[in-house]
Amino acid sequence: MRILFRNLRLSRWSIVIGTALVSLIGVIFMTMDVNVSLPYRGELRVGRKNHTDWRWNTSTSTTPPLAQPTVDVFKCSLNDSMQNIPSSVPPPHRNFLMYKHCRTFPRLLSPTPCENDLFLLLAIKSTAIQVDRRIALRSTWGKRGYVQGKRVKLLFLVGKSLDRIQGFLLQQLLEWESRQFGDILQWDFEDSFFNLTLKEVHFLNWFTLECQWAHYVFKGDDDVFVHTSNLVEYVKGHKPSEQLFAGDIISRAYPIRHNQWKYFIPEEMYPNKPYPPYAGGGGYLMSRQTVLSLGVAVSSTDLFPIDDVFVGMCLQKINVTLTHHSGFKTFGFHQVVSHFNPCIYREIMLVHKLNPTEMWTMWSLLQDTKLKCFRLRI
Repeated sequence: MRILFRNLRLSRWSIVIGTALVSLIGVIFMTMDVNVSLPYRGELRVGRKNHTDWRWNTSTSTTPPLAQPTVDVFKCSLNDSMQNIPSSVPPPHRNFLMYKHCRTFPRLLSPTPCENDLFLLLAIKSTAIQVDRRIALRSTWGKRGYVQGKRVKLLFLVGKSLDRIQGFLLQQLLEWESRQFGDILQWDFEDSFFNLTLKEVHFLNWFTLECQWAHYVFKGDDDVFVHTSNLVEYVKGHKPSEQLFAGDIISRAYPIRHNQWKYFIPEEMYPNKPYPPYAGGGGYLMSRQTVLSLGVAVSSTDLFPIDDVFVGMCLQKINVTLTHHSGFKTFGFHQVVSHFNPCIYREIMLVHKLNPTEMWTMWSLLQDTKLKCFRLRI
């Protein structure tokens, strides 16, 4: 099947948008005050050989707007009862087990306050290095303002990274973004795969304390394309005070025992039984009541290194029914179709994985009310 578009030249679109992206990132770094010192130079130090403790060191420099560290020094020692972990457990998993009780970390950057009439909060997991993705989201489907008359707010959830770009600390970039856009929520723990669960716990705590009047929450990754208008349309038949959890539901998955795989889980961490139902982490939609209920459940649930499964464990504990929706394409399209068919994108909730240039291209196509497309079979 071939999908054709009338009067569209996508290759030229990609070149133009890609060039603009590179230029914009360059402007950001040139306009930043490179001499600004970090308000809270927290450094995650995990003992590589004996796993002694986690420590943070702080400086006394002036705190910029929106930077709100909650404590000055944080220390969490290992759990002595976990020192007899079998040697067959890989070091990352061993480290996780010995420190999983450490689940309260200082906040480094806070977003602008949630508005009283906030309808949909877009909470997106990101890392410091993904600046191009954040730029794309802010100017496409995550653009702040109103959708169908409903207020929408974008929020990026990030940890701490020591990565640099040509000598520039990316922490400086995040602080600049925070001052410029007010959409960064950052904590002082290492931004790593196993720490995604910490993002979940800290986000739920933040929501309960500072944004619980938002009606609905979309939680997703920074490389998904979301049809925000369809999300708003979908929840019109629901109430924020009722339980709602919708996404691409995985009903019967088992832990992966191949230790070379990203999602490997040894038997010491989870028995030979299926995971509880959970949603593919590319993105899912929740009501306010479900988010608040999850916030209660996480406090009594042991951390698990796969954040999607961890959320499923919490949902199981509070007996929330998960709703499968075919419009959540967290694994992309299974059928052979073009990624650039707006006729298909108009019907979905989200599609996982698009790069920034693809994001802008598809967004512009969907905004064109005069766009006509048709399919030809060959």
